[in-house]
Amino acid sequence: MESDHADRVPPPGEQPSQDQPAIDPPSADPPVSREPHLTLVDAVLASARSYDVWTSTGGPRPQLPRGWETLWRDAVRRQTDLAGEPEEEARRSVQAMLDQLTRLDREAEWFRTDQILRRLAISETLLHGTGLGPAVPSRPAQLAWERQRGLRPVDYAKIQAIAAAQDAWLAAWNDWATTR
Repeated sequence: MESDHADRVPPPGEQPSQDQPAIDPPSADPPVSREPHLTLVDAVLASARSYDVWTSTGGPRPQLPRGWETLWRDAVRRQTDLAGEPEEEARRSVQAMLDQLTRLDREAEWFRTDQILRRLAISETLLHGTGLGPAVPSRPAQLAWERQRGLRPVDYAKIQAIAAAQDAWLAAWNDWATTR
């Protein structure tokens, strides 16, 4: 089972291992006053795309975005404020949101090609993940993602259930996208 790119991004304070590439910085520094979750999502999606290009074409190894530790810390801090989660739980929540959005970027063409749907999906994922909007229109997809994540780590006895959960998650997002 392929890992989400966000899983390969080292937590703050850790350097990428020799076999783990660093990630390219986004094209411009993110605005200071922007919502930390959105800033981090944009950086991770840009990094995932750079990483995917690097793995398929080679060339110079991508680098982590400038200020990566700050981006991560600010998003986790904001998650603790918004969701009332302790820091470790907030880290897991932020990681889960990043994993889902990175997977959508990789597997759902509409996410890559339709800026409006991408922004809506990001907003709804963040609203659901922070608890600010648990009843978002994409709630079936959000719940399918949570069920899928509950089947990890890979238990080979559950491989069919994992594959079915992944299919249900992507189908729920595709259903959501077609109604917008």
